[in-house]
Amino acid sequence: MLETPINRQYVRTCSWSVTASVNKDGTQHCIDAPVLDIAAGGLLFLTDRSYEQGDILRLDLKIDPMSPAIPRKITMKVKGEITSDRGMKYGRHAYSVKFTEISTSDRIRIDELIHMTNYKCRIDTESDFLDV
Repeated sequence: MLETPINRQYVRTCSWSVTASVNKDGTQHCIDAPVLDIAAGGLLFLTDRSYEQGDILRLDLKIDPMSPAIPRKITMKVKGEITSDRGMKYGRHAYSVKFTEISTSDRIRIDELIHMTNYKCRIDTESDFLDV
């Protein structure tokens, strides 16, 4: 059977509650935007504003992995670049962002939390009693 190649370096999740305060031009004016999915390499967010591919954004993230093992929201500051306009979703513009400035520890934290809370990742990494 042929498998579809995956061109992503990190696993994404859409099962978390994530909001981003988005700031484009370095001013104090930020907008809150819901995040549809997130990975250690970037995210997809919704907004009423229009952005262009290549725009640089500062994002203050509030991440709730919605897991009993993680009782509080995780906050982090990242910088990212708009890589594509995904059209309209739920009556708002959807944009994908690639993280351009994120601490190594935050990138690792996102990736490990996704693997810990994502059901498919847990199934793929757990051994089966038939494994030798």
